[in-house]
Amino acid sequence: MIDMISEILKKYFGDLDVQFELDRQYINNKIEIDPELCIMCDRCLEVCPVTAISSNFPEVPHIDDKCVYCNTCVETCPVDAIKITKTRVKVERGNLIIENRLKSENLEYNRQKCVMCLVCSKNCPFGAISESDDKISFDMDKCVLCGHCEKICPAKAIKLE
Repeated sequence: MIDMISEILKKYFGDLDVQFELDRQYINNKIEIDPELCIMCDRCLEVCPVTAISSNFPEVPHIDDKCVYCNTCVETCPVDAIKITKTRVKVERGNLIIENRLKSENLEYNRQKCVMCLVCSKNCPFGAISESDDKISFDMDKCVLCGHCEKICPAKAIKLE
């Protein structure tokens, strides 16, 4: 069954490398630099907090797998050549739901699910997550809602919408 659904998704969303779990949801991110718009100013390279972007002159810059989809490069690009698409695939009551979003808007933290492993805190590229009083705290002045913490949380205690 999963293979059949996977093939259907690949047919219509092949360039997104869609994956999902039947009883949950899967979030897939895609980042693209439009070669028609990019002026190769390299501002995106300078602001990337995880150095995921490298110069590829005379082609557009290359974005590697280290990218955490934080939106910093998108906001810095003077010609809007960079686009991040977040695809959420989930199954609810037997219905397959596919949502495309450009940016997350809300962060939900479920303290009951959290196992205090601190994987999120240790891997946040913006230093927005810390431990205090045996709980996780989010500094929303630093958080850019990139979704990296949601993706790596083994207990699924963090959710971005």
